[in-house]
Amino acid sequence: MVGRGLQVAAPLLLTGLALFFGGGPGDGSVFWLGAGAILAIGVLLVTVGAPRGWPAILPLAALALWCAVSIGWSGLPDRSWDYANRTILYALLAGVGLWAAGRTRELANGLAILLGAVIVWSLLGKVLPFLYDYGGPDVTRLRGPIGLWNQLALATGYAIALALARRGRAGTLLAYSALVALLLTYSRGGILTAVLVCAVWLWLTDERIESAVTLVSAALPAAVVGGIAFALPGVTSDNQSLHVRWRDGLVFGALLLAGAAVALALERLRRPGDTRVLRRAAIALGVLAVSAAVVAVAVNGIGSGAVGNGSGRIGSTSSNFRFTWWGEAWHGFTDHMLWGTGAGSFHLLNLLHRKTYLDYTIEPHNLPVQMLAELGLVGLALFALACFMLLRGSMHRHGHELALALLLPAFLVHSLVDVDWDFAAVAAPAFVAAGALAGGPAVRRMRGFSLLPACGIGLIVLGSLISPWLAGRWANEAADAALAGHNGRAVTLANRAHALDPFLLAPYWAKADAAATPREAFRQYVLAVQRQPKNPVPWLLAGEFAMNIPPDGCPYAAWQNLERYTELDQKSNGPGGDEYNAMLKLVDRHAYTC
Repeated sequence: MVGRGLQVAAPLLLTGLALFFGGGPGDGSVFWLGAGAILAIGVLLVTVGAPRGWPAILPLAALALWCAVSIGWSGLPDRSWDYANRTILYALLAGVGLWAAGRTRELANGLAILLGAVIVWSLLGKVLPFLYDYGGPDVTRLRGPIGLWNQLALATGYAIALALARRGRAGTLLAYSALVALLLTYSRGGILTAVLVCAVWLWLTDERIESAVTLVSAALPAAVVGGIAFALPGVTSDNQSLHVRWRDGLVFGALLLAGAAVALALERLRRPGDTRVLRRAAIALGVLAVSAAVVAVAVNGIGSGAVGNGSGRIGSTSSNFRFTWWGEAWHGFTDHMLWGTGAGSFHLLNLLHRKTYLDYTIEPHNLPVQMLAELGLVGLALFALACFMLLRGSMHRHGHELALALLLPAFLVHSLVDVDWDFAAVAAPAFVAAGALAGGPAVRRMRGFSLLPACGIGLIVLGSLISPWLAGRWANEAADAALAGHNGRAVTLANRAHALDPFLLAPYWAKADAAATPREAFRQYVLAVQRQPKNPVPWLLAGEFAMNIPPDGCPYAAWQNLERYTELDQKSNGPGGDEYNAMLKLVDRHAYTC
């Protein structure tokens, strides 16, 4: 009985933790979420048994292994390890989802509640300023608690799919709150993804009229409330005082409640019949919307320039550098077609090929293009196979299972224009749902020696997850110790960090700060350069340190390092270029003092 409850409780608990505490694009949550997933899988194997559907997870696990193999040639090997662990996490989440195969209704209801809680919390951050810090110069686009507006917008798309499956008062309220939140994210990719989710749902569902009533009942008041919110500076404008935020936030809260009441009232109105006239009107409305979008693109054009974070961005047709980033990724692919430049290493391609310092990113904002550039044809093939195997279980679904089946496609569509792979918060619902639809009834419980292979694999995976996490903590502590003058402790902690993760650069710099002589300190900078020679940062830091070696610096060593830095990051607007020119002048005057 305990195991049966855990079949749904485990995936929902992990998803809820990812949604509220996923930590944005950072890797801090990967270790403990992965450890939780490993623990859940172990308990489920003992109490319930091994479920069917494991082959659907294997290509994703193979992709994680390929990410790990790419450490060998990656320009950012520490980040490649982080990417391997993140992919492992998503495979584990899909694996936990396998056990929910027989209880998909409970899973759908649980996900709807979790997503509804996230959306309500994000909206409350605008109503009650103390719940989420939108003050100061920060961008006020709705983003809490996930951390970034575009990913929150994707979460609202998930919620809309589940709301259309649920319908009734609960579904209408969920859809209404999701639509208001979606508007306040100003996310064009999120809006397009939500539109596609609704279109596919209405195309595939057997209950179009009920679903359309839920959608219209939610959309009409949501549009009004969202429109008024754009006129409230304390809700949608930057640099507002706390007084203005409280004043407009309370007004916005009252509007939210009024809009919810209107949505419920509309939902209770008499349903229209499924007539030919109504179908033709719906088709005409869809054609009109598509035509309006085409005209807008034709009039405004499609560029690649920067787009501001104001509400006006919703109507912009610029890609906000995305076309440029995709071109940079293509450069990386053509140079390393088979195996790529290494998982998570696109940032180096961006620095190498960008045309302006404003063009700065760590991802190309297109997941297949990123896989192609970083992992080559092999990685893209594994990624495509992983998607196919997980999506195969989503075919020909109805009702709440159709809503679950739309989550991973929504994730993949949105990832064509954004960095969703870096956010466990939006990946967790999608992979858990896909796992549940790919799974099947448990075969048999595992006992004794039959558990040994699973335990061995679990320990290896746990070691991979914990090593870079713990190494990063020790590296930070080493830096703090060096800053406080505790040089012996700093060196000890830095060596511990390198024992767990030899690819990190921070321990070298901590040991340099703790070094007894400038020569020993500079040697640590040289070691950092040798560890990641394609990364401009260690070259810059080594050059800047050489400039300031007592008593008069070492212009020649500084020039050598800064020259390589400027080659790897030619469009930097930092001090490195000016420092390089200064050292070059000294070298030309034969000033080689060290």
